[in-house]
Amino acid sequence: MEKKSYVESESGVKVFPKYQDNILIDKDNPILKKKAEYSREKYKRGKVKGLSRLGSENSEDARSWDLFRTLQLNNDIKRYYGLIGIQDEFERILFWGLNPDTAEFDGDLKSVLDGVEPPDLWKIQQTEPDVIVIGKVSVIFNECKLGTPGKNIDAWNRKEEFSIKHRLYKEKALPFFKQLFTENFKEEGRRYYQLMRNYIIGKNLANKLEKEFHLVVIVSEKNSARSGLPHEEEFKNFCSNLLDSSMCHYLTWDHFK
Repeated sequence: MEKKSYVESESGVKVFPKYQDNILIDKDNPILKKKAEYSREKYKRGKVKGLSRLGSENSEDARSWDLFRTLQLNNDIKRYYGLIGIQDEFERILFWGLNPDTAEFDGDLKSVLDGVEPPDLWKIQQTEPDVIVIGKVSVIFNECKLGTPGKNIDAWNRKEEFSIKHRLYKEKALPFFKQLFTENFKEEGRRYYQLMRNYIIGKNLANKLEKEFHLVVIVSEKNSARSGLPHEEEFKNFCSNLLDSSMCHYLTWDHFK
């Protein structure tokens, strides 16, 4: 059996120069190649400089692909539906907005993104939701996190201050979030940044498709959020800001074993 070579980063993380060595299924799919070749998806410094983050043993993108592409190709999405307690008929799946069977960015998602993140302001990169599962009656956004075991990781928070382009998110949050959240948007919006964006984009996409919306987080129990709280508690705190959190679900990678 061929031994897979890797480079160990300064922090001790294994990164495979050939990202396919870190992927378990459909390794040469065109959207993986697209993802790996984005300059923003490459390490910028150290011994792993220039390598794709898809090659990291801590890559949630690689883990998400392996999990959901396996479920899809094995016609086992109903198992996933069961974990979050819904019934639906699977139609399609998107990874980072891309359809794995066509390698094209989804047109409906793009139209929603353009309304929330106008291209003239979001010139470098619009949001790329991790995994979107679309069924006959539901649109499910999956926000996946892995990260180094034992660490407090940047799960859903934003380190940087908001800029002018984020003002529209405050406006778009009004129909879905409690008043206290929008009143303290600079702090709360940054703390739950990725969850907030997924919720707002997902709700708008579901409304466009006339389907119900669900938000799912999938995390590792081996680390915690940047706040120091367990991921589940941090997620519950986020949900407490929503006018309706009944369609929000917490899972760990262990649920799929």
